[in-house]
Amino acid sequence: MKKPIIVGFDPGTTAAIAVLDTRGRILLLESRKGLKKSDAIKSIIQIGKTLVVAGDRVPLPKNVEKLASSLGCKPYSPVKTLSLVEKEILVKYFIKEIKNDHEKDALAAALQFFKVNKKVFDRTEELLSSLNLNQLYDRVIELLITGKAENITEAINKSLTEGKIKPDISEDKVIIKKDTDKIIDDLQKKIKNLERDVEILKDYNQMLKRKLGEMEDKVQYYKNKTQEKIDLDSIGRIKKNMDSLRTELETTKSLNERLKSFRKLELSGFDPIIEVGDIRDSIIKELDESMGLENKIILVNSTENLQIFNDYKIKTLICPNKPEERIMGELNFPIILKKDISIEKMKDISVVSKEKFEENLNQARKTGFVEWIKEHKKRKL
Repeated sequence: MKKPIIVGFDPGTTAAIAVLDTRGRILLLESRKGLKKSDAIKSIIQIGKTLVVAGDRVPLPKNVEKLASSLGCKPYSPVKTLSLVEKEILVKYFIKEIKNDHEKDALAAALQFFKVNKKVFDRTEELLSSLNLNQLYDRVIELLITGKAENITEAINKSLTEGKIKPDISEDKVIIKKDTDKIIDDLQKKIKNLERDVEILKDYNQMLKRKLGEMEDKVQYYKNKTQEKIDLDSIGRIKKNMDSLRTELETTKSLNERLKSFRKLELSGFDPIIEVGDIRDSIIKELDESMGLENKIILVNSTENLQIFNDYKIKTLICPNKPEERIMGELNFPIILKKDISIEKMKDISVVSKEKFEENLNQARKTGFVEWIKEHKKRKL
């Protein structure tokens, strides 16, 4: 596949061409008196596949549009003609490579396009890096710039699909292709999960913003009240309420930061652990409302009242020692002993490696099923 490129063109008696790659690096910068369009096209197509031909003026010169048409791409025009100051700022890091004003104009045009679309380039690189798919960067950018994909996710999925459709009759390569297909499917699922997590975090942040807004309104209400003529008892109550609201506000902010830390750790290959000291209905219910216990790993210091967790769909429970068989038979979640798993500390959060944890979890599920069978037989007897 040819490298996708961005072209800046300054037509005229002395014409100039600037060619950038999709990371904003100069691949070609030249000017020539009486430059023919055919020569310009030949120089460009030898470097790569043009995504856009940019000019620096409004309206866009006809020669810029013609060159774009000949290269099979769209022309780009800035919102307004670039001023001399704007051009100087755009090309300031490439001064040593510029030989004249024509090359400056061509390079500024290409860099202006890159600047306007910088968020697309940066977001694509960031997302692909998190998925370990950096090799797809150029293709994803090409799909986005040419409008063949509406968003980054669609562009990634198309790129992965293109990679899958490669017929091969070699037995060894068929096996490799199957493995590759599985990896691609897993990556596509991961993308969907990331999208879902982003939406969940967005909704949660909106909820927190509403809650913070409500608290700030209450604080302001009580501030206004203190300016009125009220008795000392009322002032005391107001101060107490304000202190309570401030505490709740700080708790909410702290919880939000902790949830963000949890998500970062999960994306880094670790499962965060929620530590519970006192196993009581009220405490566990409050913990579930604030952090959500569903599909979470819980660490406890005793084996009392473990049945409480049956109602919260937790992923697993880490215990200091093995519960009685009677209790094991009543639990609907797997148990892992603390001594059997390696727990680390990261940013004051206990975590376990996802890969190692899955091995422990599979073993715990088998053990839990056996214990349940034993208890079930006893009850029947």
